[in-house]
Amino acid sequence: MILFFKVLCSDFKRMFSSWKFYAAILGIVSVTFISIWPEVTASGYACSVYYLVSARGGLGAFLTVFTVLIVLPYSLSYWEDLQNNYVYYLKCRIGITQYCWSHTLTAAIGAFLTVFLGYIICFGLMAIKLPIILPTELETLQLYMGKDILSGYDSLILQHFKSLYFLAVFSTEAMGYSFLAVFALVISAKIENVFLLFSMPVIFYNGSVLLCNVLGLPGICRWYYIMKTGGYFSRIFTNIGKLMICVFLYFASLICLECILFIFWLKKRRLHG
Repeated sequence: MILFFKVLCSDFKRMFSSWKFYAAILGIVSVTFISIWPEVTASGYACSVYYLVSARGGLGAFLTVFTVLIVLPYSLSYWEDLQNNYVYYLKCRIGITQYCWSHTLTAAIGAFLTVFLGYIICFGLMAIKLPIILPTELETLQLYMGKDILSGYDSLILQHFKSLYFLAVFSTEAMGYSFLAVFALVISAKIENVFLLFSMPVIFYNGSVLLCNVLGLPGICRWYYIMKTGGYFSRIFTNIGKLMICVFLYFASLICLECILFIFWLKKRRLHG
């Protein structure tokens, strides 16, 4: 356990000391700003931060750019170790299992922080000039309260927990991107083309949407909705605290499954040279 903790600290130090982590955050801020700026100018600066969060393009046209950016912090760490022949030394010294868990946790947390901090910075700057929510928007939310029209976290606004609303929305989406970032890390055990690795998260995203729609899979399989507003769980839990816990546990479980697959592939690769 002590060895694993030291390895984990080393991985975090490696990530935080790299320019790629900070470039990814700056990229999230820039892309988010670009996606919401037309809404700001079209409204003549008369819109709210709440409206901009709802209208942002993070899960739409800008998804491809987001998935590229979340790969930067640490999803390419195994590929880099492999290119430098450093991976063999690490795996012999600490073992494949600990190596995989450490890299998985670092990649997941790195992607989470990238998206979460990027949103906080961008919309925090917007809040300097714009109101958090307009009175007319608040009246509309109150009108639809209890009619199953509101998204999973809108009730926080009505309960006057505006800051918690934004934290909940940003963290839920960031967990989904952490899942995608770890997918890029895991698939690097099979794919060594770095340009293809950058595209794998968005390929996986689109493939998941297509597969769920074609097969008519239940809501719990549609992780891309869960990362947006709580999806399947928002219809089960009206308590925001329970909803957040379920969403976090859901993505944490998926990330653990990815790590198990990562361990399996690396052990299989070692057996076959």
